[in-house]
Amino acid sequence: MTSTETLQKSLEKVIATTWHEDVARSSMERWLALCEKNHWQRCPENLDLLATLFGASWYFTRFVFFRGREIASVFNDALTLDFTSESLLDDFLQASAGDDQERQFEALKLAKNEMMLTILLAQLSKTHEQEEIERALTTLAEATLSCVIQILAGDDIEVKDNIAILAMGRMAGYEMNFGSDLDLIFLYSGGSQDLGFKISSFVRKLMRNIGLLSPAGLLYEVDMRLRPHGNSGVLVTAEQSFINYHKGEREIWERQMMTRCRVVFDRGDFARSALAKVTSSVYQEFDEDHLRSEIADMRKLVVDELGSQRGKYDLKRGEGGIMDIDFLTHYLQLLHGCEDESLRTSSTRQALIKLTEAGKINKKSSDCLLDAYDYLKTIESHLRVFDMKSISTFSKDADKITGLVRSMNYLDDNAQHAAKTFLDDYRSKTQSVRQIFRDIFSLV
Repeated sequence: MTSTETLQKSLEKVIATTWHEDVARSSMERWLALCEKNHWQRCPENLDLLATLFGASWYFTRFVFFRGREIASVFNDALTLDFTSESLLDDFLQASAGDDQERQFEALKLAKNEMMLTILLAQLSKTHEQEEIERALTTLAEATLSCVIQILAGDDIEVKDNIAILAMGRMAGYEMNFGSDLDLIFLYSGGSQDLGFKISSFVRKLMRNIGLLSPAGLLYEVDMRLRPHGNSGVLVTAEQSFINYHKGEREIWERQMMTRCRVVFDRGDFARSALAKVTSSVYQEFDEDHLRSEIADMRKLVVDELGSQRGKYDLKRGEGGIMDIDFLTHYLQLLHGCEDESLRTSSTRQALIKLTEAGKINKKSSDCLLDAYDYLKTIESHLRVFDMKSISTFSKDADKITGLVRSMNYLDDNAQHAAKTFLDDYRSKTQSVRQIFRDIFSLV
């Protein structure tokens, strides 16, 4: 057997276990033809990992072909995720150095996508847990956001010292997934009206550039609906206005959202001060029955208003889904956070751990919820990486979820049996979560 035949046989074995076998095979054929045409030899050395990627993500398959031979080092280097936001920012600033902002942003997009590819390869190689993947993705988003500010602000110290960014939701808890957008609130230090106009203009430019699509892709989608007064509110909120808003009488759901809030950019150090000043209003003493009723009603309202797609399971909004876990942790944190500051964490996982340590939820329930949370977030990750879209639903039809079933390591030769086992496990986990939710909220 020739070396080429040996390689083909080895690759075929790997391709046969990929999430989307046909996509992996056709992409690998195109890649090997490209390598032969350009005399790239074996590029990259780890063709097995490349085949696995081709079967998992069409988004990054396109990126690999766009980068060509330059992408080889991402596959050949050790898959470590021990970077920090600061170290990534240094790398990004070095990669995007120059005077032409358009070229700087193209270089940043390439560097950001290469790092996101590294994170995905770590997941595909099964060398890191889902929690580690999410932390790495969040760290990447923070570094990218900081680099965008550096590129746009340049030497303008006034802008850098008077703008701050709060992350909300998944970003706040270091729990971003592939395809996650950035839930942000922009603050400025206050002062003159001219400064407010300047910071607002800067934020508009930042949002335009961060979401601009180009051949290298885009950086992120930005969601600002959680800012004070929502979509009707101003783009950038003055520090004192933010404090006044959250120290006033607010709906329970707004207190819920503020349990998932963290400062991610604050050179002037005023956002941390502002957040500290509103913490006592977020974690105040609540009437237990009122708090429980309000959060349970809000959870039901989400389902009633947004509904669910026919013939699909909803990882986030469905009964026993991610939102059930989020809402019950919000409830317990708000109920007990006034007296126990250790419960004031922006991470759902850490909230469950801290609540268990404080005796506010039993360990059996907590372990069940943590296991289900990882399971659901892993499914969500696998759904999204194919085209890097914010997808959280999948079909109830076993014939339509073969790729997802394989991605979750249900590899029975009988595809129907594998899908049934997966769906049974999914229903079992979500039913367990829903029962805990019902018990905590005293629902019949």
